[in-house]
Amino acid sequence: MKYMDLHIHLQDYPKDIAPEMVKKAINLGFKKFVCVGTSPKDWEKVSDITTQYPDFVTPAFGIHPWQVSSVESDWQQTMEKYLQKFPHSLVGEIGLDNLKPEIELQKQYFSFQVEIAKKYNRPIIIHAVKSFHLFENLWKTLPKKFMFHSFSSSVEQLQKIISHGGYVSFNQSVLKKSNFADIIKAAPENKILLESDGPYQSLNKGEFSTPLYIPELLEKIAFIKNCSQEELSEIIYNNSMEFINVG
Repeated sequence: MKYMDLHIHLQDYPKDIAPEMVKKAINLGFKKFVCVGTSPKDWEKVSDITTQYPDFVTPAFGIHPWQVSSVESDWQQTMEKYLQKFPHSLVGEIGLDNLKPEIELQKQYFSFQVEIAKKYNRPIIIHAVKSFHLFENLWKTLPKKFMFHSFSSSVEQLQKIISHGGYVSFNQSVLKKSNFADIIKAAPENKILLESDGPYQSLNKGEFSTPLYIPELLEKIAFIKNCSQEELSEIIYNNSMEFINVG
């Protein structure tokens, strides 16, 4: 079976862990990782990792809503430099987090980055926490391809994303939800992506999250969907290829 990790922060793992993890993932059938940046402070690391694994890593460059207050004034030129350097790169992780301060500044940076993504015809990776209501005036502004990463909210919110043409990406965190099965049943198979968000959001305290859990997550989803793992793996792999294709 073939897999992709649509959202991982390889730059945030200890240096001695990431290479071995990549090797194990390839042996398991992983074809690509999307390595996601969160501010100009880590974009060069993302760039270096992509250069190290050019056929395996697809980079994404974005300003996470937690980082908006610490960004230097030339960030836009820097972002565009990386998007030009890597024509297959995505824009992310960007978004809105209503548990954090400066929500108006977050909105500003989100809108700026959406416009850059549309300028370069790039998909976007969205972080949304307690902020779904804030997207009511933003749906029509989003680029053609967008995904809400680490989705674990309500069925109603999922349906809203799908109705606007978006994808939902699941990781281990969705297993903590009491409505896990309802969310999975409501998600159209052709709009599902899978991710680790590694090294974050492990189910086990004190451990790193890794892509190596994704096959097990796919197994759980296939059981709820009442389909074979092989069939679902192929569908999600094709979804992933379609999402990251910037052509």
